[in-house]
Amino acid sequence: MPLYEGLTAAVEKTAVIFDLGTVYTKVGFAGECQPRAIIRSEVKCTKTNKVIKVFEQTEDDELYDTLIDFLHVIYFRHLLVNTRDRRVIICESFLCPSSFRETLAKVLFKHYEVPSILYAPSHLLVLFTLGINTALVIDCGYKETLVLPVCECTPILKGWQGIPLAGCAIYKRLEAHLLENGMVRGHSVEEKPLSSIMGHVQEAVLEDIKGIYLKIHSEN
Repeated sequence: MPLYEGLTAAVEKTAVIFDLGTVYTKVGFAGECQPRAIIRSEVKCTKTNKVIKVFEQTEDDELYDTLIDFLHVIYFRHLLVNTRDRRVIICESFLCPSSFRETLAKVLFKHYEVPSILYAPSHLLVLFTLGINTALVIDCGYKETLVLPVCECTPILKGWQGIPLAGCAIYKRLEAHLLENGMVRGHSVEEKPLSSIMGHVQEAVLEDIKGIYLKIHSEN
């Protein structure tokens, strides 16, 4: 085998990285500077043809089937790799339920036959991008915000703090503001309150507004 073919094969065998979030999931390969894809943590069920959010599944059997469909989309639509040839690294929060972790491992090992799985704490991995060993990590997700100290690459679990305020609270506040003050102008010149037309703003619309128009600033 020529030398360049061996080098290419070695590059193609890099591990797959999953960062599963409540709303979004980031996937890619080890050694790359950015994810290959950022997708919503939802999938269309093959049995019912309904869109199901991964982290809303409470029963292990339902979660197992949902993860099979979700990982199939990741592997064969976004990554385009053979599952048996790639080790898997999963970035997880230390508050991740054990049932979810075990079900995910079961799907990867039994259904997709991956060679190995490594669960890595996401609050520790963020330090690697900065080249430091000690920091106070603030993780603002969708449902809660967590603060965890990391000292010499060791998460101090006794020092973690959390509050149930994060991205979801921003969505609710933005939706309430739009329904209270928003005006809509249709084909006619007359303006109507947004609340008279709809009682709920879709989360996808709120996500676009938040990402495009909202800016964080400090008040002096």
